[in-house]
Amino acid sequence: MESSAALPHAARELLLKGGGCAVNFECAPELCAPLRAELARSGRSVGFVRADEGFYDRMDTAAYLRLFERMAGTRGMADAALAAMGLEDARRTPLRRLTPAQRRRLSIAREIVRAPEVFYIEEPLAGQDAEGCRRILEWMDGVPSTGRCCIAATASTRTVYLLPGERYHLDGNGLERLEAAEESAAQGTAVEKIPAKAGETLLLFNPSDIDFAESASGRTALSVRGEEYACALTLEELSVRLERYGFFRCHRSYLVNMQKVQEVVCWTRNSYALRLENGPESGVPLSKGRIDAMRRQYRF
Repeated sequence: MESSAALPHAARELLLKGGGCAVNFECAPELCAPLRAELARSGRSVGFVRADEGFYDRMDTAAYLRLFERMAGTRGMADAALAAMGLEDARRTPLRRLTPAQRRRLSIAREIVRAPEVFYIEEPLAGQDAEGCRRILEWMDGVPSTGRCCIAATASTRTVYLLPGERYHLDGNGLERLEAAEESAAQGTAVEKIPAKAGETLLLFNPSDIDFAESASGRTALSVRGEEYACALTLEELSVRLERYGFFRCHRSYLVNMQKVQEVVCWTRNSYALRLENGPESGVPLSKGRIDAMRRQYRF
């Protein structure tokens, strides 16, 4: 049996939420097993869609769903699930001929047919084109209104910000709430949000989410847990807005979150770098001329 020992208590509480909820975890793949284990022992019916799944390859799409329809006793759900996941045109297609993206949607359709109390989906948008993403996100958005829970796990920061519902970063150090873009805080204190784009989707990051910002070829990119997002602000504008949050202009092309810096690396007499928790192995460049300013500002 899979173990849930690695999960913090706060994460377990989220998994046990009542009906009508949507919870999304950004986490490493090895934490999916503890999530599944906790849900399996929750006493509720759970529909699992794992990142790695096998199929009855000799069956076609419709026959596969009708098999689960008969097993679950949910008459009429197979056709509804095909429509929800945009698989009507593939209803007679043998499973072995489906694309990986279609197989992912078929896995979700299978659990729609089974109609459990809780849906648990790993990497829900993996390999999907724009239409596939739209189908899945629209369905996920509607799950809470049926009184059911939808729980998702993904290793992608970009994906977790696209998913509807509450968002959390889960790792060995615990659980951290990731604010939704629309949750700008009217709570009496000034809240800074840094805009960036993933494709056509506008994201708003908390300063603490950003590892560093880079300017190259006239374009600015934010690095958030190893993924890059285009930002319309210049590095100078970002520096002004983020300085009070512990960001330091370490190089003319780089702005770094000093809270994330683990090590100052000296590659050669004239080559220095700042190594971050989630940054590139080679580190973020540190100009020799900025070393004294960094020493004075951070007292080391």
